[in-house]
Amino acid sequence: MRIRSLRAAGLFVAIPLLTGVAGMAQSAPNNLTAELERLHNQRITAFDSGGGATMDRMEVPNLILVNADAKGGIWQKSGPRGKHKPTGVSSRTLSNTQVRQFGDCAILTGLLTTQGGPQASTTVVWVHQSGQWLIASAQWTEVAAAQK
Repeated sequence: MRIRSLRAAGLFVAIPLLTGVAGMAQSAPNNLTAELERLHNQRITAFDSGGGATMDRMEVPNLILVNADAKGGIWQKSGPRGKHKPTGVSSRTLSNTQVRQFGDCAILTGLLTTQGGPQASTTVVWVHQSGQWLIASAQWTEVAAAQK
């Protein structure tokens, strides 16, 4: 009888602990999702138009990008971009986004479609520092065209 009551007591302790852990990753409020989508679009536009200074303001100094060269490479920012060569891409669209917030970090996932080009699934890690959201890391994985 005593063992049974201790097990039950343990269960009452474990349930709140498990509930607390599961609650750590929360879907972001709609206003954060909209803000990160806007910032993502602003950064992609700067990337495509050669706006190195704009990208620098939107990124942490030790930014890491995965597959930025479309060859599976890992690129680590080593200093200000200075002049960034435009890509020639006129339009990209971010869709199917989901944002999950973990305190001062947020992870945006979605599908990035390049006008006249490939689609890529993307994961962008944002950190909230000094009152603004900055990109800490990003990864793109090209989505294969549907087989006919």
